[in-house]
Amino acid sequence: MVQQQQQQTQDMELIGTLIYQLKMESSSLCTAILESSNDNVRTQLTQLLSQSLQNQKNVFDAMNQKGWYKVEPAPAEQYQRIQQSFTTMQQQEQSQNQMQ
Repeated sequence: MVQQQQQQTQDMELIGTLIYQLKMESSSLCTAILESSNDNVRTQLTQLLSQSLQNQKNVFDAMNQKGWYKVEPAPAEQYQRIQQSFTTMQQQEQSQNQMQ
């Protein structure tokens, strides 16, 4: 029993480190994409970012299933506020694009 708990703790620490590293990888790739002027490099980095995000999602799902990474839903008010904010930004962007 004790050995099983120790193994679970080690597994939790290992997968926690893995998701942290994947988050750092995604962040670094995003920065590289934003700073890249070569279209071929941007395309390759974007593909790597997509794969990194998928890997991160897979690790998150595994952690969440085991109860090691719990997420609580945002309150409905907060969700609606954020959704309205994005809608407003999109409308402003469309207006600016039409003016150009």
